[in-house]
Amino acid sequence: MAKVVLNYSLPNLITLTKHDTKLFFNLNKIPTSSSSLFNQSSVSRSKLYTSISSVSTNLTDPFEAELESSQTPDGKFDWYSNWCPIMPVCDLDKRRPHGKKVMGIDVVVWWDKNESEWKVFDDSCPHRLAPLSEGRIDQWGRLQCVYHGWCFNGSGNCNFIPQAPPDGPPNGIVWFWPNADPKYKNIITKQKPPYIAEMDDSSFSQTILNREFHYGYEVMIENLMDPAHVPYAHYGLMQTRIPGKADREGGIPLKMTLENFNINGFTGMGDPGFNQFFAPFVFYSCVPLNLKEGNNENSKKRALAFICVPISPGRSRLIISESRCDDWINKISPRWIFHVLLNAVLDSDAYLLHLEELKIMEAGIGKWNKACFVPTKSDAHIVAFRKGKFDKLCLKIRGGV
Repeated sequence: MAKVVLNYSLPNLITLTKHDTKLFFNLNKIPTSSSSLFNQSSVSRSKLYTSISSVSTNLTDPFEAELESSQTPDGKFDWYSNWCPIMPVCDLDKRRPHGKKVMGIDVVVWWDKNESEWKVFDDSCPHRLAPLSEGRIDQWGRLQCVYHGWCFNGSGNCNFIPQAPPDGPPNGIVWFWPNADPKYKNIITKQKPPYIAEMDDSSFSQTILNREFHYGYEVMIENLMDPAHVPYAHYGLMQTRIPGKADREGGIPLKMTLENFNINGFTGMGDPGFNQFFAPFVFYSCVPLNLKEGNNENSKKRALAFICVPISPGRSRLIISESRCDDWINKISPRWIFHVLLNAVLDSDAYLLHLEELKIMEAGIGKWNKACFVPTKSDAHIVAFRKGKFDKLCLKIRGGV
C-alpha cells in the first residue's frame, strides 16, 4: 500500500515570547545604503512563529505520526500545539505585510525575499506596540514598522533603528531618547550622548562592568563623587595616595574645586585628577595611574566613567568603565578578575549606602542639606550635585530622597 509522509522544510527560527520584558539592541553597524550589511543581533520582543509554505511528499502512512504534542498534561486537546492555516499563498501579496487573526492571535504574514520564505510574526512592534501589518517591506527586504521605522529581518531580529546613533552606540553603551514626541525625531543630529574618548582609544586597556543595587540613583552618584570615603569604607581594597598619620586608615585633607557649573553638569579638579559630571547620568574622573605621582602631566592616566541609571525607588544600575593607559597587565588579564576585584569594592560599602538612604528619606524629600553636615572641601562635588538639583531630574521616576 502506498504510504505518504509530510516532510516539512522548516526555517531555523528564534522564538521569543510575547511576555518577554527585556529588549536589548547591539547596534554594531547601521545601514546607510543598499550595499550596507546588517550585522546587528538585536532581538525583537515580538513572538516569531514557525511557518511553512511548501511541502514535499514521500511514501508512508500519514497516521503513523505521533499526536502527543496536541495534548495537554491532563489529556485534553491543545489547540495551540497544532499547525494552523492562515491564508492560501495565491492570495498573499509578496510586496506588503498582511495582518490576520487566528484563534484570537493577531499575526502579520510577510514574504522574506532574503530567505525566500513566508514569515509569521506577532503583529506588534516591541517598541511601542504598533501593528507591524500596517508597515511595509523595505528595499532590503526587511519588515519595517510604520510608527518609527524599526526594521526586522526574517529571524525576528531588529537590525535597524533610525533614531539610534548612525555610527553605532558611543563607547559601546546603548542609549535611547525616552520622549517620542515628533519634534525629537532627529534629536541625534542636535544632541548626542556623553562621550568618553578614552573608552574608544586603542592605547588604553578597557574593562567594563554593570550591576544593580538596592539603593537609589542619588546616593549612588554622590558616593562615586566622594574620594574621601575610599581609605575608610574600602580599607585595604583600593590604592590611595601617601597616607596621613592621623589615624590607621591614613585619611588626609582633599582639595576639591568646582568649575563651569551649569544645568548640564560641572567640571572640577579632584585631588588628584580631573572630574566632570555630565548631568544627569555620567560622572567621569581622570586620575594618574599611580596616585602617588599626583597631578603630573607626564604621568600615565587612568579614566573612570561611572554611568548611573535610576531604575525605580530604592534601586539603581551602575555601568562602570575603567580605561588604563598602556597597562599591559590589564590587557592580558581576563575580564572575570576585574569583576571579582571591583565587586569586592562595591560590596564593601553597599550596606552603608542603603542605611544612609533610609535616614535621608526619614528626614524628608528635598531636605538632604538639613540632614547632612558637609563642611570640608572634599564634599564640594557632592554639594554641587545636590544644590544644582541634579538629583531632582529623576525625582518623578525615582521617588527622590
